[in-house]
Amino acid sequence: MENKSNYDLLFKYVLIGDSKVGKSNILTRYIDEKFYDAHVATIGIEFAIKTIEIENQKVKLQIWDTAGQAYYRGSYGILLVYDITNETSFQNIEEKWIKTIKQNTNENVQIILIGNKCDLEEKRQISKEYAQEFADKLEIPFYEVSAKDNINIDNIFNSLTSNILENLDENKELIPQPKPKYSIQDDFKQLFERKEFCDFEIECKDDETESQIKIPIHKLIIQNRLKINENQVTNELYSILSQNSQKEVNILLKWIYFGKVSYSDLSIFQEWKNKLSNICEIEFETGIESFLKDLEILMNSEETKDFQIISNNQIIKVHKLILLARSELFRGMFNVSQDTSNSVHEYSNKQTETIESLIHFFYTDNIPKIENETIYEELKECVDYFQLNSERLIKIIEKEKEEQNLK
Repeated sequence: MENKSNYDLLFKYVLIGDSKVGKSNILTRYIDEKFYDAHVATIGIEFAIKTIEIENQKVKLQIWDTAGQAYYRGSYGILLVYDITNETSFQNIEEKWIKTIKQNTNENVQIILIGNKCDLEEKRQISKEYAQEFADKLEIPFYEVSAKDNINIDNIFNSLTSNILENLDENKELIPQPKPKYSIQDDFKQLFERKEFCDFEIECKDDETESQIKIPIHKLIIQNRLKINENQVTNELYSILSQNSQKEVNILLKWIYFGKVSYSDLSIFQEWKNKLSNICEIEFETGIESFLKDLEILMNSEETKDFQIISNNQIIKVHKLILLARSELFRGMFNVSQDTSNSVHEYSNKQTETIESLIHFFYTDNIPKIENETIYEELKECVDYFQLNSERLIKIIEKEKEEQNLK
């Protein structure tokens, strides 16, 4: 983990393109200087950090190899990757990925076109001249690279960073990006959309088109809410949900995740009570608890506790789902397959109450009442360190501080 004093600027990059074009290999080659022949599909996201020095600036790069659109927003650079031996992967650049970028990023985002696997010349399907002509039409740089032979890998990241630096204004600030929403429901909605924490998907019919669609399901919340075991979640519940329409599934999931059922949905909800009574160990009438209560239960459950924070010899249990939704720094500490169950992270330089207040903010979008004024100052110091939506947190801190002073 790097303190902000170790770099001058922070740029977020995203690798985009079809499956099997070599996005993960490009990232692995750039970060670890390694290459793996076997293909492993990226489930959700992979994340890496590297600090480089370019044009007298120390620039920290956050690079996302993503399978979901939620990570595009807030990006300063897009690495658009195709496979020179796969014509379809190039066609999808224009037909799919360019449109996706326009829909999910700021119009000023810098894009670079990358043709990977240039070491496989005998299998080439897309000529270099054809790709260059396409890049010229888009007015973006173009490189052919080989993650396997380490050709042009450093160059593409250096080129992209230089382009972004050239577009900085006189105050050294990037054009403002859309601010993320910060509600606990929105955090989980984004996590489900990204699918890196999606345990399985339910197939059901779209109510309008009647076509088959997929809804991502998060097992932890379902297990806790319905008090059913893991096998039942992935078998009986899957079977029940798959037989119903999107509207019915959404009503159930809304209740499971957020404990809410609207009056107009009660008739459908009553039907679900009967369907689920065979696999659930709770009474539905008394089972609708607050969402934060669910989080508290998850936090106290050893099987769902991800890691511990130690502050002044006191242990605070942390659940990484919310942290990943709220903090860029915490996102950088994990990847999907990483086992964090035995991880311990120590912040001895902060008071325990500060860390507890910060975690409280991650979970509830608010901070508890604080008696000690130094806690407010430490919270402000955490804004840069944890790369938070600082405006939101500082506004909450100032409001709480003002209320304390009035008392």
